[in-house]
Amino acid sequence: MIKFRVTFFAVILFSLHLQAQDTIPGLKGKVNISIAKGTMECNFILSNIPRINDYYIRLNSGMNIRYIKNPYGLNSLHYEKSLEDTLSTGEATAYYLKGYNAFRKFLPKAIQFSYVGMYPVIADTVSADDWKGNIAFNGNTIRTDGSQTAWYPILYDIKKDLKYDKVAYDIEVNCEDCKTIYLNGSVPVESKHANFKSDLPQELTMFAGNYKMIAINGNYFLNPDMDDDQIKEFEAIIHTYKSYFEKNLIIPYKGNAVYIQTTPVAKNVSWLYASYPSIVNIGFGDAGMKTFFDKKKGDRFKPYFAHELGHYYFGTYRDFNSELGDMISEGFAEYLSLTITQKLISDSVYKKVIESKLQSLHNFNSPPVPFAAVKSHNDYDNRDLYVYYYAPLIFTAIEKEIGEETMWKWLRSILQTPATFTNYNFLEQTLSRVLNDTAKFNLIRSKYFTADSVIKNVSATLGINNTIQTAVPAAQQVVKTYYFLISRPLLDAGSPDNRTILHTEILETTCTQAELFKKMQPVFIKMKESCQNEEGCTRDLNMYETLDKAKEAYQRWLKPFAGNPNFVIKTISL
Repeated sequence: MIKFRVTFFAVILFSLHLQAQDTIPGLKGKVNISIAKGTMECNFILSNIPRINDYYIRLNSGMNIRYIKNPYGLNSLHYEKSLEDTLSTGEATAYYLKGYNAFRKFLPKAIQFSYVGMYPVIADTVSADDWKGNIAFNGNTIRTDGSQTAWYPILYDIKKDLKYDKVAYDIEVNCEDCKTIYLNGSVPVESKHANFKSDLPQELTMFAGNYKMIAINGNYFLNPDMDDDQIKEFEAIIHTYKSYFEKNLIIPYKGNAVYIQTTPVAKNVSWLYASYPSIVNIGFGDAGMKTFFDKKKGDRFKPYFAHELGHYYFGTYRDFNSELGDMISEGFAEYLSLTITQKLISDSVYKKVIESKLQSLHNFNSPPVPFAAVKSHNDYDNRDLYVYYYAPLIFTAIEKEIGEETMWKWLRSILQTPATFTNYNFLEQTLSRVLNDTAKFNLIRSKYFTADSVIKNVSATLGINNTIQTAVPAAQQVVKTYYFLISRPLLDAGSPDNRTILHTEILETTCTQAELFKKMQPVFIKMKESCQNEEGCTRDLNMYETLDKAKEAYQRWLKPFAGNPNFVIKTISL
Protein backbone atom coordinates (compact mmCIF):
# COMPACT_ATOMS: atom_id res chain seq x y z
CA MET A 1 0.00 0.00 0.00
CA ILE A 2 1.25 3.48 -0.87
CA LYS A 3 1.07 5.93 2.06
CA PHE A 4 0.77 9.57 1.21
CA ARG A 5 2.38 12.14 3.45
CA VAL A 6 1.23 15.72 3.06
CA THR A 7 3.16 18.73 4.32
CA PHE A 8 1.14 21.77 5.36
CA PHE A 9 2.54 25.13 6.32
CA ALA A 10 0.84 27.34 8.89
CA VAL A 11 2.25 30.66 7.78
CA ILE A 12 -0.96 31.95 6.19
CA LEU A 13 -3.37 30.41 8.69
CA PHE A 14 -2.48 32.28 11.82
CA SER A 15 0.00 34.70 13.27
CA LEU A 16 0.13 36.41 16.63
CA HIS A 17 1.80 39.28 18.38
CA LEU A 18 4.48 37.75 20.55
CA GLN A 19 5.00 39.82 23.65
CA ALA A 20 5.93 37.39 26.39
CA GLN A 21 8.36 34.88 24.85
CA ASP A 22 11.65 36.57 24.08
CA THR A 23 12.90 33.46 22.25
CA ILE A 24 11.00 31.02 20.07
CA PRO A 25 12.05 27.41 20.70
CA GLY A 26 11.73 25.00 17.81
CA LEU A 27 10.19 21.55 18.10
CA LYS A 28 10.96 18.93 15.47
CA GLY A 29 10.15 15.23 15.38
CA LYS A 30 7.51 12.57 15.14
CA VAL A 31 4.44 11.45 17.07
CA ASN A 32 2.67 8.14 16.51
CA ILE A 33 -0.92 7.91 17.77
CA SER A 34 -3.45 5.09 18.12
CA ILE A 35 -7.03 6.16 18.75
CA ALA A 36 -8.07 2.59 19.52
CA LYS A 37 -5.25 1.89 21.99
CA GLY A 38 -4.94 5.37 23.52
CA THR A 39 -1.24 5.63 22.86
CA MET A 40 1.15 8.44 21.97
CA GLU A 41 4.78 7.80 21.14
CA CYS A 42 6.91 10.91 20.68
CA ASN A 43 10.44 11.59 19.58
CA PHE A 44 11.23 15.32 19.59
CA ILE A 45 14.18 17.66 19.47
CA LEU A 46 13.65 20.97 21.27
CA SER A 47 16.05 23.55 19.86
CA ASN A 48 16.81 27.28 19.98
CA ILE A 49 16.56 27.04 23.74
CA PRO A 50 17.04 30.38 25.55
CA ARG A 51 19.89 30.67 28.03
CA ILE A 52 18.19 30.15 31.41
CA ASN A 53 19.93 29.35 34.68
CA ASP A 54 16.91 28.21 36.66
CA TYR A 55 14.27 26.30 34.73
CA TYR A 56 11.93 23.33 34.58
CA ILE A 57 10.81 21.27 31.61
CA ARG A 58 7.16 20.29 31.96
CA LEU A 59 5.94 17.04 30.45
CA ASN A 60 2.66 15.21 30.91
CA SER A 61 2.81 12.91 33.93
CA GLY A 62 1.43 10.01 31.90
CA MET A 63 4.44 10.03 29.59
CA ASN A 64 7.13 7.43 30.29
CA ILE A 65 10.54 8.76 29.33
CA ARG A 66 12.76 6.49 27.29
CA TYR A 67 15.62 8.96 27.35
CA ILE A 68 16.60 12.64 27.36
CA LYS A 69 19.85 13.55 25.66
CA ASN A 70 21.77 16.16 23.73
CA PRO A 71 21.07 15.34 20.05
CA TYR A 72 24.69 16.18 19.32
CA GLY A 73 26.06 14.23 22.29
CA LEU A 74 26.84 10.58 22.84
CA ASN A 75 25.01 9.57 26.00
CA SER A 76 21.67 9.99 27.68
CA LEU A 77 21.52 12.72 30.29
CA HIS A 78 20.58 12.32 33.93
CA TYR A 79 17.39 14.11 34.84
CA GLU A 80 15.57 14.86 38.08
CA LYS A 81 11.95 15.52 38.99
CA SER A 82 10.98 18.54 41.02
CA LEU A 83 8.07 18.80 43.45
CA GLU A 84 8.49 22.57 43.74
CA ASP A 85 6.86 23.57 40.46
CA THR A 86 3.88 25.17 42.21
CA LEU A 87 2.71 26.92 39.04
CA SER A 88 2.47 23.66 37.13
CA THR A 89 -0.87 21.86 37.12
CA GLY A 90 -1.02 18.30 38.32
CA GLU A 91 -1.10 16.93 34.77
CA ALA A 92 2.55 17.78 34.18
CA THR A 93 5.72 16.67 35.90
CA ALA A 94 8.61 19.15 36.18
CA TYR A 95 12.04 17.88 35.10
CA TYR A 96 15.50 19.37 34.97
CA LEU A 97 18.94 18.17 33.94
CA LYS A 98 21.53 17.86 36.69
CA GLY A 99 24.56 20.11 36.52
CA TYR A 100 28.08 19.34 37.66
CA ASN A 101 27.14 20.05 41.25
CA ALA A 102 23.98 19.98 43.35
CA PHE A 103 23.42 23.72 43.01
CA ARG A 104 23.40 24.02 39.25
CA LYS A 105 21.18 22.88 36.40
CA PHE A 106 22.44 21.95 32.97
CA LEU A 107 20.58 23.22 29.89
CA PRO A 108 21.98 22.31 26.45
CA LYS A 109 21.19 24.42 23.39
CA ALA A 110 19.08 21.51 22.12
CA ILE A 111 17.50 18.53 23.87
CA GLN A 112 16.17 15.28 22.40
CA PHE A 113 13.22 13.58 24.13
CA SER A 114 11.89 10.08 23.53
CA TYR A 115 8.84 8.98 25.48
CA VAL A 116 5.58 7.08 25.25
CA GLY A 117 2.23 7.40 27.00
CA MET A 118 -0.80 5.14 27.21
CA TYR A 119 -4.15 6.60 28.26
CA PRO A 120 -7.59 5.07 28.87
CA VAL A 121 -9.93 4.98 25.89
CA ILE A 122 -13.30 6.07 27.32
CA ALA A 123 -16.08 5.76 24.78
CA ASP A 124 -18.95 5.48 27.27
CA THR A 125 -18.35 8.50 29.56
CA VAL A 126 -17.56 6.28 32.57
CA SER A 127 -14.79 8.61 33.74
CA ALA A 128 -15.54 10.55 36.90
CA ASP A 129 -14.25 13.78 35.37
CA ASP A 130 -12.84 15.46 32.30
CA TRP A 131 -11.04 18.78 32.04
CA LYS A 132 -8.94 20.95 29.78
CA GLY A 133 -5.62 19.41 30.80
CA ASN A 134 -6.74 15.86 30.09
CA ILE A 135 -5.30 13.89 27.17
CA ALA A 136 -8.68 12.49 26.22
CA PHE A 137 -9.33 9.48 23.97
CA ASN A 138 -13.09 9.06 23.56
CA GLY A 139 -12.93 6.11 21.18
CA ASN A 140 -13.30 8.32 18.14
CA THR A 141 -10.75 11.11 18.63
CA ILE A 142 -7.83 12.34 20.69
CA ARG A 143 -8.09 15.79 22.24
CA THR A 144 -5.24 17.67 23.86
CA ASP A 145 -4.55 21.29 24.60
CA GLY A 146 -0.94 22.40 24.67
CA SER A 147 0.15 24.18 27.83
CA GLN A 148 -1.87 22.29 30.42
CA THR A 149 -1.61 18.75 29.06
CA ALA A 150 2.07 19.36 28.22
CA TRP A 151 2.06 16.44 25.80
CA TYR A 152 5.18 17.99 24.32
CA PRO A 153 8.12 19.32 26.42
CA ILE A 154 7.48 22.88 27.65
CA LEU A 155 10.33 24.98 29.01
CA TYR A 156 9.57 27.20 32.02
CA ASP A 157 11.77 30.09 33.23
CA ILE A 158 11.38 30.16 37.02
CA LYS A 159 12.90 33.60 37.60
CA LYS A 160 10.76 35.36 34.98
CA ASP A 161 7.65 33.22 35.59
CA LEU A 162 7.58 32.60 31.84
CA LYS A 163 6.58 29.43 30.02
CA TYR A 164 7.72 28.71 26.48
CA ASP A 165 4.61 26.79 25.43
CA LYS A 166 4.45 28.43 22.00
CA VAL A 167 6.92 26.85 19.62
CA ALA A 168 7.80 26.85 15.95
CA TYR A 169 7.43 23.30 14.75
CA ASP A 170 8.13 20.65 12.14
CA ILE A 171 6.19 17.59 13.30
CA GLU A 172 5.23 14.39 11.55
CA VAL A 173 1.98 12.91 12.87
CA ASN A 174 1.08 9.29 12.11
CA CYS A 175 -2.29 7.83 13.10
CA GLU A 176 -3.33 4.66 11.29
CA ASP A 177 -6.88 4.72 12.72
CA CYS A 178 -7.51 8.41 11.99
CA LYS A 179 -9.26 10.04 9.06
CA THR A 180 -8.40 13.64 9.91
CA ILE A 181 -5.50 15.23 11.79
CA TYR A 182 -5.24 18.79 13.07
CA LEU A 183 -2.35 20.53 14.82
CA ASN A 184 -2.86 24.07 16.06
CA GLY A 185 -1.85 26.73 13.57
CA SER A 186 -1.90 24.46 10.53
CA VAL A 187 -4.59 23.49 8.04
CA PRO A 188 -6.46 20.29 9.05
CA VAL A 189 -5.49 17.27 6.95
CA GLU A 190 -7.78 14.45 5.84
CA SER A 191 -5.18 11.73 6.01
CA LYS A 192 -3.61 9.15 8.30
CA HIS A 193 -0.23 10.86 7.98
CA ALA A 194 0.82 14.48 7.74
CA ASN A 195 3.83 16.67 8.27
CA PHE A 196 2.93 20.00 9.87
CA LYS A 197 5.26 22.99 9.78
CA SER A 198 5.02 26.46 11.24
CA ASP A 199 7.65 29.15 11.60
CA LEU A 200 5.19 31.10 13.73
CA PRO A 201 4.99 30.11 17.39
CA GLN A 202 1.94 28.08 18.40
CA GLU A 203 0.62 26.33 21.48
CA LEU A 204 0.14 22.78 20.26
CA THR A 205 -3.50 21.87 20.68
CA MET A 206 -4.16 18.65 18.77
CA PHE A 207 -7.40 17.06 17.55
CA ALA A 208 -7.19 13.88 15.52
CA GLY A 209 -9.51 10.99 14.75
CA ASN A 210 -12.60 10.23 12.73
CA TYR A 211 -14.62 13.33 11.98
CA LYS A 212 -15.65 15.57 9.11
CA MET A 213 -14.49 19.11 8.51
CA ILE A 214 -16.07 22.10 6.79
CA ALA A 215 -14.33 25.27 5.59
CA ILE A 216 -16.16 28.62 5.26
CA ASN A 217 -14.39 31.88 4.42
CA GLY A 218 -11.08 30.37 5.45
CA ASN A 219 -12.39 29.26 8.86
CA TYR A 220 -12.55 25.56 9.65
CA PHE A 221 -15.21 23.65 11.57
CA LEU A 222 -14.05 20.26 12.83
CA ASN A 223 -16.60 17.64 13.85
CA PRO A 224 -19.46 20.20 13.74
CA ASP A 225 -22.85 19.47 15.29
CA MET A 226 -24.44 22.34 13.30
CA ASP A 227 -25.87 22.05 9.82
CA ASP A 228 -24.42 24.01 6.90
CA ASP A 229 -26.82 26.95 7.21
CA GLN A 230 -26.17 27.24 10.94
CA ILE A 231 -22.43 27.17 10.37
CA LYS A 232 -22.71 30.06 7.91
CA GLU A 233 -24.84 32.06 10.33
CA PHE A 234 -22.51 31.22 13.22
CA GLU A 235 -19.51 32.43 11.24
CA ALA A 236 -21.30 35.69 10.37
CA ILE A 237 -22.27 36.39 14.00
CA ILE A 238 -18.79 35.63 15.29
CA HIS A 239 -17.45 38.03 12.67
CA THR A 240 -19.54 40.84 14.20
CA TYR A 241 -18.08 40.09 17.63
CA LYS A 242 -14.54 40.17 16.27
CA SER A 243 -15.21 43.42 14.41
CA TYR A 244 -16.48 45.03 17.61
CA PHE A 245 -13.31 44.09 19.48
CA GLU A 246 -11.07 45.15 16.61
CA LYS A 247 -12.78 48.55 16.36
CA ASN A 248 -12.37 49.32 20.06
CA LEU A 249 -9.01 47.72 20.78
CA ILE A 250 -7.53 48.80 17.43
CA ILE A 251 -5.80 45.43 17.25
CA PRO A 252 -6.94 43.19 14.39
CA TYR A 253 -7.46 39.47 14.59
CA LYS A 254 -4.86 37.79 12.42
CA GLY A 255 -5.51 34.62 10.53
CA ASN A 256 -8.54 32.36 10.45
CA ALA A 257 -10.13 30.37 13.24
CA VAL A 258 -10.60 26.64 13.71
CA TYR A 259 -13.73 25.68 15.66
CA ILE A 260 -13.68 22.22 17.21
CA GLN A 261 -16.71 20.40 18.60
CA THR A 262 -16.07 17.25 20.60
CA THR A 263 -17.46 15.28 23.51
CA PRO A 264 -16.10 14.72 27.01
CA VAL A 265 -15.18 11.37 28.54
CA ALA A 266 -17.32 12.09 31.62
CA LYS A 267 -21.00 12.83 32.10
CA ASN A 268 -22.41 16.22 33.03
CA VAL A 269 -19.31 18.24 32.16
CA SER A 270 -18.86 20.79 29.40
CA TRP A 271 -16.59 23.75 28.75
CA LEU A 272 -14.96 25.93 26.12
CA TYR A 273 -11.36 26.97 25.77
CA ALA A 274 -9.28 28.96 23.31
CA SER A 275 -5.84 28.08 22.04
CA TYR A 276 -5.63 30.35 19.03
CA PRO A 277 -6.43 29.84 16.29
CA SER A 278 -8.45 27.01 17.84
CA ILE A 279 -11.63 27.45 19.86
CA VAL A 280 -12.69 24.13 21.33
CA ASN A 281 -16.15 23.28 22.66
CA ILE A 282 -16.48 20.11 24.72
CA GLY A 283 -20.03 18.99 25.48
CA PHE A 284 -23.00 16.80 24.61
CA GLY A 285 -26.42 17.82 23.31
CA ASP A 286 -27.47 21.14 24.83
CA ALA A 287 -23.82 21.86 25.58
CA GLY A 288 -22.82 21.49 21.93
CA MET A 289 -22.12 24.41 19.60
CA LYS A 290 -25.59 24.10 18.04
CA THR A 291 -26.99 25.56 21.30
CA PHE A 292 -25.83 28.87 19.81
CA PHE A 293 -29.15 28.79 17.89
CA ASP A 294 -31.42 27.51 20.64
CA LYS A 295 -34.33 29.96 21.07
CA LYS A 296 -34.35 29.64 24.85
CA LYS A 297 -30.69 29.09 25.63
CA GLY A 298 -28.85 30.71 22.72
CA ASP A 299 -28.51 34.21 24.16
CA ARG A 300 -27.01 32.77 27.35
CA PHE A 301 -24.67 30.51 25.36
CA LYS A 302 -23.29 33.12 22.96
CA PRO A 303 -21.38 35.06 25.65
CA TYR A 304 -19.22 31.98 26.27
CA PHE A 305 -17.90 32.27 22.72
CA ALA A 306 -17.40 36.02 23.19
CA HIS A 307 -15.27 35.17 26.24
CA GLU A 308 -13.08 32.84 24.20
CA LEU A 309 -12.74 35.46 21.46
CA GLY A 310 -11.56 37.82 24.20
CA HIS A 311 -8.72 35.40 24.88
CA TYR A 312 -7.24 36.28 21.51
CA TYR A 313 -6.19 39.50 23.23
CA PHE A 314 -5.90 38.42 26.85
CA GLY A 315 -3.95 35.21 26.62
CA THR A 316 -2.67 35.04 23.04
CA TYR A 317 -1.81 38.52 21.79
CA ARG A 318 -0.38 38.96 25.25
CA ASP A 319 0.21 36.40 27.97
CA PHE A 320 0.11 37.38 31.65
CA ASN A 321 2.08 36.13 34.63
CA SER A 322 2.61 36.81 38.34
CA GLU A 323 0.06 36.47 41.11
CA LEU A 324 -2.62 38.42 39.20
CA GLY A 325 -1.88 37.05 35.74
CA ASP A 326 -4.70 34.50 35.82
CA MET A 327 -7.15 37.13 37.05
CA ILE A 328 -6.11 39.62 34.36
CA SER A 329 -6.41 37.06 31.56
CA GLU A 330 -9.74 35.57 32.62
CA GLY A 331 -11.22 38.68 34.21
CA PHE A 332 -10.75 40.90 31.18
CA ALA A 333 -11.84 38.16 28.76
CA GLU A 334 -15.05 37.91 30.77
CA TYR A 335 -15.39 41.71 30.83
CA LEU A 336 -15.11 41.72 27.02
CA SER A 337 -17.79 39.05 26.91
CA LEU A 338 -20.04 41.30 29.00
CA THR A 339 -19.55 44.17 26.55
CA ILE A 340 -20.57 41.90 23.66
CA THR A 341 -23.57 40.68 25.63
CA GLN A 342 -24.76 44.22 26.30
CA LYS A 343 -24.06 45.69 22.85
CA LEU A 344 -24.71 42.82 20.45
CA ILE A 345 -26.68 40.05 22.16
CA SER A 346 -29.26 41.25 24.69
CA ASP A 347 -29.28 44.08 27.22
CA SER A 348 -31.74 42.15 29.37
CA VAL A 349 -29.43 39.11 29.41
CA TYR A 350 -26.55 41.45 30.28
CA LYS A 351 -28.41 42.83 33.29
CA LYS A 352 -29.37 39.36 34.47
CA VAL A 353 -25.78 38.16 34.17
CA ILE A 354 -24.46 41.15 36.14
CA GLU A 355 -27.03 40.63 38.89
CA SER A 356 -26.36 36.89 38.96
CA LYS A 357 -22.60 37.41 39.25
CA LEU A 358 -23.12 39.87 42.07
CA GLN A 359 -25.37 37.45 43.93
CA SER A 360 -22.87 34.63 43.43
CA LEU A 361 -20.28 36.53 45.47
CA HIS A 362 -22.20 35.27 48.52
CA ASN A 363 -20.38 31.99 47.94
CA PHE A 364 -16.96 33.29 48.98
CA ASN A 365 -15.92 31.69 52.26
CA SER A 366 -14.69 35.08 53.45
CA PRO A 367 -14.59 38.57 51.92
CA PRO A 368 -12.45 38.40 48.75
CA VAL A 369 -8.91 39.72 49.02
CA PRO A 370 -8.56 43.07 47.19
CA PHE A 371 -6.27 43.12 44.16
CA ALA A 372 -3.62 45.09 46.03
CA ALA A 373 -3.34 42.46 48.75
CA VAL A 374 -3.07 39.37 46.55
CA LYS A 375 0.33 37.76 47.04
CA SER A 376 -0.31 34.38 45.43
CA HIS A 377 -3.04 32.43 43.62
CA ASN A 378 -4.05 30.99 46.98
CA ASP A 379 -5.38 34.42 47.94
CA TYR A 380 -8.15 34.02 45.35
CA ASP A 381 -9.85 31.66 47.86
CA ASN A 382 -12.31 30.48 45.20
CA ARG A 383 -10.53 30.81 41.88
CA ASP A 384 -13.63 30.65 39.65
CA LEU A 385 -15.52 33.22 41.72
CA TYR A 386 -12.52 35.52 41.83
CA VAL A 387 -11.57 35.57 38.14
CA TYR A 388 -14.97 35.06 36.43
CA TYR A 389 -17.25 36.99 38.79
CA TYR A 390 -15.44 39.32 41.19
CA ALA A 391 -12.86 40.71 38.72
CA PRO A 392 -15.15 41.39 35.71
CA LEU A 393 -17.67 43.11 38.00
CA ILE A 394 -14.91 45.41 39.20
CA PHE A 395 -13.87 46.17 35.63
CA THR A 396 -17.50 46.89 34.70
CA ALA A 397 -17.78 49.29 37.65
CA ILE A 398 -14.54 51.02 36.66
CA GLU A 399 -15.94 51.48 33.15
CA LYS A 400 -18.92 53.32 34.68
CA GLU A 401 -16.52 55.56 36.57
CA ILE A 402 -14.13 56.46 33.74
CA GLY A 403 -16.31 56.02 30.64
CA GLU A 404 -16.19 53.51 27.79
CA GLU A 405 -13.61 55.38 25.71
CA THR A 406 -11.11 55.60 28.56
CA MET A 407 -11.78 52.00 29.51
CA TRP A 408 -10.82 50.85 26.00
CA LYS A 409 -7.65 52.96 26.28
CA TRP A 410 -6.81 51.16 29.53
CA LEU A 411 -7.31 47.76 27.89
CA ARG A 412 -5.06 48.77 25.00
CA SER A 413 -2.44 49.93 27.49
CA ILE A 414 -2.58 46.61 29.34
CA LEU A 415 -2.12 44.76 26.07
CA GLN A 416 0.71 46.89 24.73
CA THR A 417 2.76 48.21 27.67
CA PRO A 418 6.06 46.28 27.94
CA ALA A 419 6.58 44.58 31.32
CA THR A 420 8.42 41.54 32.61
CA PHE A 421 5.83 40.95 35.33
CA THR A 422 2.16 41.72 34.83
CA ASN A 423 1.45 42.12 38.55
CA TYR A 424 -0.52 44.58 40.67
CA ASN A 425 1.98 47.37 40.05
CA PHE A 426 1.56 46.83 36.33
CA LEU A 427 -2.22 47.08 36.68
CA GLU A 428 -1.93 50.31 38.67
CA GLN A 429 0.63 51.90 36.38
CA THR A 430 -1.32 51.28 33.18
CA LEU A 431 -4.51 52.73 34.67
CA SER A 432 -2.73 55.73 36.19
CA ARG A 433 -1.03 56.53 32.89
CA VAL A 434 -4.30 56.36 30.95
CA LEU A 435 -6.28 58.45 33.43
CA ASN A 436 -3.58 61.09 33.83
CA ASP A 437 -5.64 62.37 36.76
CA THR A 438 -4.22 61.70 40.23
CA ALA A 439 -7.46 62.38 42.09
CA LYS A 440 -9.48 60.13 39.79
CA PHE A 441 -6.90 57.36 39.99
CA ASN A 442 -6.77 57.52 43.79
CA LEU A 443 -10.56 57.28 43.90
CA ILE A 444 -10.61 54.20 41.65
CA ARG A 445 -7.81 52.57 43.60
CA SER A 446 -9.42 53.19 46.98
CA LYS A 447 -12.85 51.93 45.87
CA TYR A 448 -11.89 48.87 43.82
CA PHE A 449 -8.24 47.86 44.40
CA THR A 450 -7.58 48.30 48.12
CA ALA A 451 -10.91 48.60 49.99
CA ASP A 452 -12.46 45.93 52.17
CA SER A 453 -15.85 47.07 50.86
CA VAL A 454 -15.19 46.46 47.17
CA ILE A 455 -18.40 44.47 46.65
CA LYS A 456 -20.50 47.20 48.24
CA ASN A 457 -18.79 49.82 46.06
CA VAL A 458 -19.33 47.77 42.90
CA SER A 459 -23.01 47.29 43.74
CA ALA A 460 -23.50 51.01 44.29
CA THR A 461 -21.68 52.01 41.10
CA LEU A 462 -23.63 49.55 38.96
CA GLY A 463 -26.89 50.79 40.46
CA ILE A 464 -28.02 47.36 41.57
CA ASN A 465 -30.22 47.29 44.65
CA ASN A 466 -28.27 44.57 46.36
CA THR A 467 -27.84 43.92 50.03
CA ILE A 468 -24.35 42.46 49.76
CA GLN A 469 -22.13 44.10 52.37
CA THR A 470 -19.70 41.27 52.99
CA ALA A 471 -19.10 37.95 51.31
CA VAL A 472 -21.72 36.20 53.47
CA PRO A 473 -24.29 38.87 54.42
CA ALA A 474 -27.29 36.57 54.62
CA ALA A 475 -26.06 35.34 58.00
CA GLN A 476 -27.14 38.67 59.50
CA GLN A 477 -30.20 39.48 57.38
CA VAL A 478 -33.79 38.37 57.84
CA VAL A 479 -35.00 37.10 54.46
CA LYS A 480 -37.63 34.75 53.06
CA THR A 481 -35.90 31.57 51.97
CA TYR A 482 -37.09 28.50 50.07
CA TYR A 483 -35.01 25.46 50.86
CA PHE A 484 -34.74 21.71 50.70
CA LEU A 485 -32.27 19.10 51.90
CA ILE A 486 -30.87 16.18 49.99
CA SER A 487 -28.61 13.36 51.11
CA ARG A 488 -26.60 11.35 48.59
CA PRO A 489 -23.90 8.65 48.78
CA LEU A 490 -20.51 10.15 49.55
CA LEU A 491 -18.71 7.60 47.38
CA ASP A 492 -19.41 4.87 44.83
CA ALA A 493 -22.92 6.14 44.10
CA GLY A 494 -25.17 3.57 42.48
CA SER A 495 -23.45 0.49 43.86
CA PRO A 496 -25.56 -1.96 45.92
CA ASP A 497 -24.17 -0.58 49.19
CA ASN A 498 -24.41 3.11 48.21
CA ARG A 499 -27.73 3.73 46.52
CA THR A 500 -30.03 5.61 48.89
CA ILE A 501 -31.15 9.19 48.22
CA LEU A 502 -32.98 11.05 50.99
CA HIS A 503 -34.63 14.43 50.47
CA THR A 504 -37.20 16.78 51.89
CA GLU A 505 -39.90 18.66 50.03
CA ILE A 506 -39.37 22.35 49.29
CA LEU A 507 -39.89 24.31 52.50
CA GLU A 508 -40.23 28.01 53.30
CA THR A 509 -39.00 30.11 56.20
CA THR A 510 -38.32 33.73 57.09
CA CYS A 511 -35.24 34.19 59.25
CA THR A 512 -31.53 34.89 59.06
CA GLN A 513 -29.23 32.40 57.43
CA ALA A 514 -27.57 31.78 60.79
CA GLU A 515 -30.95 30.96 62.34
CA LEU A 516 -31.77 28.57 59.50
CA PHE A 517 -28.48 26.73 59.93
CA LYS A 518 -29.14 26.46 63.65
CA LYS A 519 -32.63 25.12 62.96
CA MET A 520 -31.19 22.51 60.60
CA GLN A 521 -28.66 21.03 63.03
CA PRO A 522 -31.10 18.46 64.50
CA VAL A 523 -32.17 17.62 60.94
CA PHE A 524 -28.56 17.03 59.90
CA ILE A 525 -28.19 14.68 62.85
CA LYS A 526 -31.40 12.86 61.85
CA MET A 527 -30.18 12.51 58.26
CA LYS A 528 -26.84 11.18 59.46
CA GLU A 529 -28.57 8.60 61.66
CA SER A 530 -30.84 7.65 58.74
CA CYS A 531 -27.94 7.16 56.34
CA GLN A 532 -28.11 3.75 54.69
CA ASN A 533 -25.06 4.13 52.47
CA GLU A 534 -22.00 2.17 53.51
CA GLU A 535 -19.52 4.92 52.60
CA GLY A 536 -21.56 7.68 54.24
CA CYS A 537 -24.04 10.34 53.13
CA THR A 538 -23.89 13.99 52.17
CA ARG A 539 -26.13 16.52 53.90
CA ASP A 540 -26.80 19.27 51.38
CA LEU A 541 -28.88 22.32 52.34
CA ASN A 542 -30.01 24.22 49.24
CA MET A 543 -31.42 27.74 49.68
CA TYR A 544 -33.08 30.06 47.16
CA GLU A 545 -34.70 33.47 47.24
CA THR A 546 -37.66 32.50 45.03
CA LEU A 547 -39.91 29.45 44.79
CA ASP A 548 -39.33 29.15 41.04
CA LYS A 549 -35.57 28.91 41.52
CA ALA A 550 -36.06 26.34 44.27
CA LYS A 551 -38.32 24.21 42.05
CA GLU A 552 -35.87 24.37 39.17
CA ALA A 553 -32.98 23.33 41.41
CA TYR A 554 -35.07 20.64 43.11
CA GLN A 555 -35.77 18.97 39.77
CA ARG A 556 -32.15 19.36 38.69
CA TRP A 557 -30.85 17.68 41.86
CA LEU A 558 -33.21 14.70 41.63
CA LYS A 559 -33.12 14.19 37.85
CA PRO A 560 -29.95 11.98 37.81
CA PHE A 561 -31.57 9.55 40.25
CA ALA A 562 -35.27 9.55 39.29
CA GLY A 563 -36.21 6.40 37.36
CA ASN A 564 -32.74 4.94 37.77
CA PRO A 565 -33.02 1.38 39.17
CA ASN A 566 -29.61 1.73 40.79
CA PHE A 567 -30.98 4.23 43.31
CA VAL A 568 -33.66 4.22 45.99
CA ILE A 569 -35.24 7.64 46.59
CA LYS A 570 -36.98 8.37 49.88
CA THR A 571 -38.73 11.52 51.07
CA ILE A 572 -38.24 12.49 54.70
CA SER A 573 -40.35 14.91 56.72
CA LEU A 574 -39.05 17.38 59.25
